[in-house]
Amino acid sequence: MDSTTHKLYHVHGMDSRGFLDTYFSNKEDMVFAEDSIKFPMAMFHYQFSSGRIEGTFLIDISLGSAIHNLYSASNSFKNILILKFQEKCIMELNRWLHDRTGAYDWSHTSSAAAELEGTR
Repeated sequence: MDSTTHKLYHVHGMDSRGFLDTYFSNKEDMVFAEDSIKFPMAMFHYQFSSGRIEGTFLIDISLGSAIHNLYSASNSFKNILILKFQEKCIMELNRWLHDRTGAYDWSHTSSAAAELEGTR
């Protein structure tokens, strides 16, 4: 029987910045770039740009403070509500939203979104 203690993020909290650095950074040696950034963004762009998915209101309940999945959705939905389960994730998003010091740099994903849309 495995006696390993597992971390429960809803109980023990989540290292929001560590999560972003591990799975969404723009570092050259980032091994998850294709799986966590490029492929999902391409699929979201394909689905939302097809016109089959659109509406007035979208509720995002994605894990962590990731926003790259919302670029394409913002063209198809008038309002997007972002729900997060940890205060640290909310604080991380607010730093980015209000362009505060120490905000996570999402420029690599916004550039990728612009390329997908053909505006860059």
